[in-house]
Amino acid sequence: MTRNIFILYLVSIGLDIPEISIIILLSTLASTMVSIIIYKHTKVFLIKIREKSLFFHALEKLIFIPMAYLSDAAAITLFYSIANISSIFSSIYVNLIIYNSFEEADIKDITAKRTIALNVVNVLGYIFTMVLMYILPASMKFQVIFILGGLLGVFSTISILAVKIENVDTIKMFSQISKPEQLFSTSSFFITLLTSANLLGLVWTPFLVNILGSPDYIVVAVNFAGSIASIISSTLWAKTSFKKLRYSLGLASATPILAMITPSSLLHIGISAYGGFTFTGANFLGNFLFARYKSWLGVLRVSILLTVIANVSQLLATPFGLIFQNNYSILFISSTIIRLLSVAIAYFTITEVAVVPEEYARTYSQLLYTNSISGYMIIVDTIRESIILSLKLLAIATAILILYILYRFLFFLMGIS
Repeated sequence: MTRNIFILYLVSIGLDIPEISIIILLSTLASTMVSIIIYKHTKVFLIKIREKSLFFHALEKLIFIPMAYLSDAAAITLFYSIANISSIFSSIYVNLIIYNSFEEADIKDITAKRTIALNVVNVLGYIFTMVLMYILPASMKFQVIFILGGLLGVFSTISILAVKIENVDTIKMFSQISKPEQLFSTSSFFITLLTSANLLGLVWTPFLVNILGSPDYIVVAVNFAGSIASIISSTLWAKTSFKKLRYSLGLASATPILAMITPSSLLHIGISAYGGFTFTGANFLGNFLFARYKSWLGVLRVSILLTVIANVSQLLATPFGLIFQNNYSILFISSTIIRLLSVAIAYFTITEVAVVPEEYARTYSQLLYTNSISGYMIIVDTIRESIILSLKLLAIATAILILYILYRFLFFLMGIS
């Protein structure tokens, strides 16, 4: 009733894709920086982790209440940044509880059950939201919905009050990653997958409202269908092997194109159901891989890294909205291309799901990692040399300008024009 209809709220107050992209870009940039700082200084995060996490967990829910009364983009950006930063602490805390308490099989089971529970309450929230949007006047419906959503969200904070992380002080810290190329491939896959999903979420709602002329309750119904499909598919994908989960990833690639070419807003309800069903399996694939890697990556590092990936993927999606603005076709196609890239990374570099022999996947993973590192170093060196050259040229130009001013001043003193 808050975060899930946030973009719809921004569209309702007259903001277009570039303006929405700026809000999400700036707020996500702030939360990404915070998540990276936590990743680099994990020991600091553990200090009074319970108190901090519970505070931010509640703040994330309540911050949407005043946001419903704002129409200024700068103020909305500030409040949404607070919400995103708050979600980092609460997400890491919940991840840490799960990854520190259970092994891979149980983590997969809990992930599926959490997804089902999340979508069940989403469905209830969407039903309530659709009813309120239909019966309330336009001037007050978002205020009422955000207030109710914020207050109801606080109950989720109460639900984790009784849960404690055992042996926080003895959580093992991994100073070095034992399989960097495997982590790089999996992280790249997950980032591209979520970037595609975030970009699709950024463009789909404005497309329904501005191009197809859909009423807001139809837009909510589209999200509602996706949640229903995710509930059904969670029970299926949770018990599926990695090799079979890759099919969900391939099928999910069709969703952005289907959304782009479908002219009827009612048919988008079916497309959302298809997308929710297939994307749930693809998302499980990323989460299940990290559940497997926790034994050599470390519980704390996995818990924080998942949050970093979520923030980075949202950050990467927003420049597309700024560059292509209201060109919906290019935005949908961009989402498709990025999703196909995630498919390629998974199918050729991740041994658990690869369509090539395992030894080939390891080789491709190493090549991806090595070439990416080399490319990164080349870019860094090029930028460094460019900055140094620019500073040198600036210094020469400044010296010439100073000499010119000095000579002109001397000529002036001597009476020479």
